[in-house]
Amino acid sequence: MTRRNFLKIIGGSTLTLAAGGYIWAAPKASSARHPWRMAGQYPDPIRHALSYAILAPNPHNRQPWLVQLISDTEAVLYCDKDRHLDITDPFDRQITIGLGCFLEAFALASAHNGYDSNIDLFPQGAHEHQLDTRPVAHIRLRKTTAQPTPLFAYLTERRTDRTPYSSRQPSQDQLDAILKSSGALATVSADTAHMQDIIQICEAAARVEFLTPYTNEESVSLMRIGRKQIKKNPDGITLEGPAIELLNLTGSISPAALRDQTSTSFKQGLRMYVKAVQTSTGFVWITTPDNSREQQIEAGRAYMRANLQATAQGLSMHPLSQALQEYPEMEEHLGKIHDTLGIQAPHRLQMLARIGYGRSKTQSPRWPLQTRLMDS
Repeated sequence: MTRRNFLKIIGGSTLTLAAGGYIWAAPKASSARHPWRMAGQYPDPIRHALSYAILAPNPHNRQPWLVQLISDTEAVLYCDKDRHLDITDPFDRQITIGLGCFLEAFALASAHNGYDSNIDLFPQGAHEHQLDTRPVAHIRLRKTTAQPTPLFAYLTERRTDRTPYSSRQPSQDQLDAILKSSGALATVSADTAHMQDIIQICEAAARVEFLTPYTNEESVSLMRIGRKQIKKNPDGITLEGPAIELLNLTGSISPAALRDQTSTSFKQGLRMYVKAVQTSTGFVWITTPDNSREQQIEAGRAYMRANLQATAQGLSMHPLSQALQEYPEMEEHLGKIHDTLGIQAPHRLQMLARIGYGRSKTQSPRWPLQTRLMDS
């Protein structure tokens, strides 16, 4: 039996290796998903909302949020200085978008609990080059009688699904619902001719990130291989399941193998990622009028709503971030994707995600809420 066939069939499971996402259909490290079960289990309104906010999507599952509690109704949000992506996100654009997702999830959870969220962004000034030690947001809660949005119900159901999607096309009503929830910054399209251009750019950009050693190294350094590593560090890119445990023992799945462009693991990962991109049946993208920190936050909030509405519609979403990144080898594709979508400066494409009917229901690991709270 070849190593490739071993990868495909051992344990009756399927492994997909992909830059920024590894999918495994097998039993998971359940303790690393405990925060999903703890959402809403806190008596005070600030922790109640935070327990949902930490489930927000974020780049490479870095979970870059740190929160200083002021009271039961007040908190300050910071970026964790140890959770940047210095190579593929040198200006913290993606990290900021992830914090925007966090803030939107927080606001939705607060509203459902009868509180309005007053969010003051960058109260000590915006962070120009990278997010620094200054606060990202000052949050104050106050009682409200306003009707909460039904999107809240999907905060614990939402997933990022990196598996290949079925050929079934989303309906126009589904696409319209996503667009309505996302707001004015979003565009949703299932136009076949347009999609092929986007897919080609995303494929080429993925190859650049895979085949450029220092960008691939950033992903490899964040891999958690096997249940033991995932339990110890419930973040980053997870590889788990019975076959992974065996392959890890034999060295077939290891950081060294995943750095080696001649290895079966590396080749299969690239091949399967490209295959997943090719199954896209629609796209949603978020464009902002400029590239300010405030607009990056708004992009994250819009993406959070899009992802929740897609979940409500029975659809999956998967960000394709490679072509949007700001490092030298990606410059050509960054220009192409803006040109293809008709986006001209100072406007900036902040998020691009494929949508369709996927199959993964896997929750990403999360650090417990208490580990994301700063000492007073």
